[in-house]
Amino acid sequence: MRFPHRTQGATLIVSVLFVMLILAVIMAVTAQVTLSTRRSSADQQRILAARYAAESGVAQVQSRLRAMKSLLDASSIAPTVGDPVVEARIRDLCGVSVLPAPTAAGAVVCTFPDTGLSGNAARVGIFDLAVSADDFADQGFRRTTATDRARFWMTMFSGQAATEYSGTGGDGSTYRVAYGLTPTELRRYAESEYRLYFTVPSVTAHGITPLATQRLQVRASGGSSVSTYLRIGRGSFARYALFTNHHFQSAGAEADGQRINFTGRTLFSGPVHTNQHFLFEGNPDPAGQPVFWGPVTSAGCPTGGIGPVTAPDGTVGEGCTVTAQAGAFFDSTAQTFVGQDAMTPSPDAPVSGDNAPQFNNTVTWNSDYEPLPTSNQYQNAAAIQGGLHLSGDVTELQLYRDIIAGQEVQRITYTQGGTTVNLSYGPGGALRRLDPSGTWVAALRGPDGSIGSTGTPATFNGVISVEGGRIQNLNGGPNAAQPLPAGASIASFAGVTVAASGDVDITSSLRYTEPPCSGENTGAAPAPCDNLAARNILGVYSSQGDVNLISPRSCPGGDGTCPSLGEDPEINAVLMASQGAVQVRGFDQGAPLGRVKLIGGVIENYYGAFGRFNDSGPTNGYGRNFIYDQRTADGFAPPFFAAQRDWQIELFTVAADGTSAKLDADDGRGIRLQGDAVAVGGDTP
Repeated sequence: MRFPHRTQGATLIVSVLFVMLILAVIMAVTAQVTLSTRRSSADQQRILAARYAAESGVAQVQSRLRAMKSLLDASSIAPTVGDPVVEARIRDLCGVSVLPAPTAAGAVVCTFPDTGLSGNAARVGIFDLAVSADDFADQGFRRTTATDRARFWMTMFSGQAATEYSGTGGDGSTYRVAYGLTPTELRRYAESEYRLYFTVPSVTAHGITPLATQRLQVRASGGSSVSTYLRIGRGSFARYALFTNHHFQSAGAEADGQRINFTGRTLFSGPVHTNQHFLFEGNPDPAGQPVFWGPVTSAGCPTGGIGPVTAPDGTVGEGCTVTAQAGAFFDSTAQTFVGQDAMTPSPDAPVSGDNAPQFNNTVTWNSDYEPLPTSNQYQNAAAIQGGLHLSGDVTELQLYRDIIAGQEVQRITYTQGGTTVNLSYGPGGALRRLDPSGTWVAALRGPDGSIGSTGTPATFNGVISVEGGRIQNLNGGPNAAQPLPAGASIASFAGVTVAASGDVDITSSLRYTEPPCSGENTGAAPAPCDNLAARNILGVYSSQGDVNLISPRSCPGGDGTCPSLGEDPEINAVLMASQGAVQVRGFDQGAPLGRVKLIGGVIENYYGAFGRFNDSGPTNGYGRNFIYDQRTADGFAPPFFAAQRDWQIELFTVAADGTSAKLDADDGRGIRLQGDAVAVGGDTP
């Protein structure tokens, strides 16, 4: 059937109109989608611009943290700056008039308010002492006056009074961010060691554009479980198990090239350092090698190279006058020197022939030269201020634990010029004197620091210093031979430093009421130190003489006719002779007398002799059973013990488990922002 032409034309028109309608709908939808896409793209661009602005705020804070780290890396306090100057700045930092006595756990000097160090330029004087205008200029700071430097540190440690940083981008966006490190407390760990603890909070930055706002929150590296502290201090020499300036027995031995050799009898469980070179002697027996359980360091100053040097600040002191040579000697007969670069299989485990010293910790062959002090002025000043200061020779000094009126006390009895004085003090530190009637009365301190019957009631800070004289007979008193605790020389609560200009002669065992360690070192393990909470400690220091352990074989009138040690004596102390040696008087006389058990450390200018031996065993004197007091590795030391010359300013992080890690130069761990956003969103700042 055929449709009429009129009907066919109408159908065609309807079809065309329908198609046009569909096309119009499609065009309308497309236009709407395009418009929506454009709107969405514009919104995304605004959000992205705000996000970039917020990131600029985070970068600003990170830049300040990086600058702070670089400034502290470059910081230094001149060796000529004494403890009193640093102590004054620490008092200003905390806003206190008196510093507490240091403790092993760290005595809290102060805690800080929520506003940190903001608004008080006096509190940041310690930073000005350590970081100069030149240091700021080196970091690109244009404004480096004292006021500018103080403002930097006040804003850096502003806590909740956070300093606001802001800026504007080229696209009209802006950012705002408020930030400040949060100081929490300052602790004193030793006379010359302080730690400023602070936290690195997260940062929230706001990025703003005309139609969008973004909030970017970035956490600190390590999160909230990490604390950071700035350590300012001079390390105590008490931290060494063995320290030698000259690794020879005497100046004559050094001139003749007669080196001290470490053999299979050598077992050290703590840090060992020499400013010269070590000599290692081993044999094919696996047990015939020197064993070191602690870090070993050598400054590598050649034989005869130690002498006066001029520091950059113009001061003259002792140092290495020639170029140091990193390495060590091997084989006591051949004395073959092997440089660090030639050590095989590696500098960490060198082997030369049958000589293969066992290093169970780190070993460094190019360590810094560490000068020893030349006087006991530091101890004299402390003794005058709060200890016992004596002038001239002391005939006898007794230290021993006692019980008076049911209380444990530390006894100090000394004889000088034919007069004997009896003193004691308890855990509270109040010093008492035994008067002629046999009654214990308060000891009084005169204006010159002397202890007597006039003045004000005295307390005792632990220091006994003899200026311009020697101590001829240091012993453990009437009960030195008794078993512990009655036979102890140092009471459980006591810390004592005995210092003298001249020789100190030790004539009996000196023991702690609570020894921190027991047993002895072996090739398989160091001696156990399971009582690290013990508080008793003793330091014996001669600044210009020797510390002599008196063998009974050395008595002028015959064996044992003078005050002297017995067989297998025990010395619990850090012994130091900064210009002489720690040695046995009579080391080369008579039959051997066993071993000296030392719990502590030895610091000496020359390596003193204790005895002699041959291939068959000991022939004279004493052997050595040296056990490192591990408490000293953490800064615990006898009161006002000799400190190293150079001040150190270092950053450390402390993890949740209590372990700490030093942040070396150019290492931003712990004071950098992590860089990952933990919260992003729009809000109104």
